[in-house]
Amino acid sequence: MDYQPNDLNSVKILICYLLHHLEEKTESEELYEIAVDSGIINYFYYNEAIDELLVNDTIYSDVDENGNMYFSLSEKGEIYVRDFSSYVQRSFRNRLMYSAIQYKARKLSNASLSLDYEENSEGCRLICNISDNSKSLVEMKLLTQNRTQAELIGERISDNPSSFYKEFIDYIIQKRNPHNMEIE
Repeated sequence: MDYQPNDLNSVKILICYLLHHLEEKTESEELYEIAVDSGIINYFYYNEAIDELLVNDTIYSDVDENGNMYFSLSEKGEIYVRDFSSYVQRSFRNRLMYSAIQYKARKLSNASLSLDYEENSEGCRLICNISDNSKSLVEMKLLTQNRTQAELIGERISDNPSSFYKEFIDYIIQKRNPHNMEIE
């Protein structure tokens, strides 16, 4: 297991930082899986931090008609992130964001794929777009030697666009040195 933040204030900042970057209300289970199940934040610190953030109106909770609880950042929480996120090591912030990106990639359910082919003097360009619920996730152009190669690659991607996207994200994250990538 990687080193974890060992104080409540750091955990509160990280939770607010994550909610800020997710930019939408987040289901409580999702937040827990990203922060705790990933091994980044300790279970006990997480629960205590959530309780304090709710009591102080730094985050809000909301329950939908199905009984699912969601968290969102309040205006006070936005100020908290802006003023204090730099107090937590960048490596913790980056690991948390990588965990969120990987989680979202694993949970991709309604991936739709569009493929197009443009032949030119250099070969054939495969144009691939993977979307989820009308939100474009990947727009990729790949130059191949000819149309046959482009179509073969397109077929492999179309076999399972969700899996392709997840593996693409995993590859990018695993190959990057988290200490060199800054997420603002």
